[in-house]
Amino acid sequence: MLLAVMAFVCFIAVSLYRGFRTVLPPTVRSVWDWAQIAGSGVALVWGWRVQRKGHREKLLDPPTPTQVAERKRDETRRTPGLIAAGRGAALLAAPVLPALAAWAMGWVCAAVTVREYPSEVAARRAAQEPPRAR
Repeated sequence: MLLAVMAFVCFIAVSLYRGFRTVLPPTVRSVWDWAQIAGSGVALVWGWRVQRKGHREKLLDPPTPTQVAERKRDETRRTPGLIAAGRGAALLAAPVLPALAAWAMGWVCAAVTVREYPSEVAARRAAQEPPRAR
């Protein structure tokens, strides 16, 4: 399922880019295409590295189960606004959308290929701690 979503995001990014590309002169178009290919390759690796670095830092100081619940609740509240803002940003970013999509793909691939998440580490630590006297 995730693979299908990632493929759909790439399809949308390339479709919007193709619409922008038609307004460029032919000589600029080929240069811009090669720049997009190079930029997308760099962005893919950059997204991967950003996610892995953040993951590593979060594993060193994992959140408590209470903090995890608070973050999840905050993310749920912000999601509708971010979706609306993202639509407008996608149209404005059409010239570089393939590179942005590549960054997102690198980030998502790194996120789903980890052995354990910081919230799992925190839950395990919380379960192993002896109960505190009140």
